[in-house]
Amino acid sequence: MLSIVIPVYNEEESLPSLYSELQEVLSSLNIQYEIIFINDGSTDKSLSVLKEIYSKDSSHIRIIDLRRNFGQTAALLAGFQHARGDLVLSLDADGQNDPHDIPLLLNTLTEEIDVICGWRYPRHDPFFRKILPSRVSNFLNRKINNLDIHDSGCTLRLYRIEAVKNLSLMRGEHRYIPAILSHQGFNISEVKVNHRPRVKGKSKYGFNRLFSGFFDLFMIKLLSNYNQKPIRLFAKIGFLFLITAFSLGTYLLIVKYALGQDIGDRPLLLLTLLLGLSGFQFLLSGFMTELIVRHTSYVNNPSTDITYHIKKIYE
Repeated sequence: MLSIVIPVYNEEESLPSLYSELQEVLSSLNIQYEIIFINDGSTDKSLSVLKEIYSKDSSHIRIIDLRRNFGQTAALLAGFQHARGDLVLSLDADGQNDPHDIPLLLNTLTEEIDVICGWRYPRHDPFFRKILPSRVSNFLNRKINNLDIHDSGCTLRLYRIEAVKNLSLMRGEHRYIPAILSHQGFNISEVKVNHRPRVKGKSKYGFNRLFSGFFDLFMIKLLSNYNQKPIRLFAKIGFLFLITAFSLGTYLLIVKYALGQDIGDRPLLLLTLLLGLSGFQFLLSGFMTELIVRHTSYVNNPSTDITYHIKKIYE
């Protein structure tokens, strides 16, 4: 069976057309399937639209209604943990992922591959707000985690159920599921998929997630041997200090070697050194704190680190 997992947050306008396309594609494949919509605390009429879809096709549709908005990571985990199929496919509810690519992902899956990632090519999004941050993040992901994936932010992915059934994530880490699974020994591949411009609703993401993404990438690599993920505070401060120290150090090198001026008696040199040392100290403190917090969280709830609460399941 194929389980389709779709997080939904304020997508009332996109849902009817998305369901129609999914029904068209899946009915042509001659396979058993279920579509799991996770209503992530929508404040519009998304739940009402989903109930209407459910009333028409209750044999294939399931709705997980969360009590409030827990975020896309939690919504995906809820879908993964309630999936009944041996294959799980995730995609966005905004209509930008093309359901007609589902057969392509299914045909690309082989015995040696555990996860097929969609690569949105070409991508139809605002360049500075979404494409540029995504390119920077994907470049760092390839370099830091040694994972040859060009589009870590694409939700359209096909998983074997054993890869995601007991997946442990923290908030915002859904973008790096391939990197996390790769560190756990699962084989990852990718295929180019169609990406469509958003025509209904509003985007929920933008440039502001770039910096938290940098930190997620670094800590996924740092803690991969421990299968643990951090909170955020210490390392964010440490990164800020290190970036500032690097910028000041670059400026001082230009002053010394390009302008030929002495920098030995400049207070800025001392500030640069202090910021650099403090940055490393904050990173180390954050790392140790993360180990302690994660260990406590794992003892109390070994299945997952992110929390969500279900109001009702329609099935």
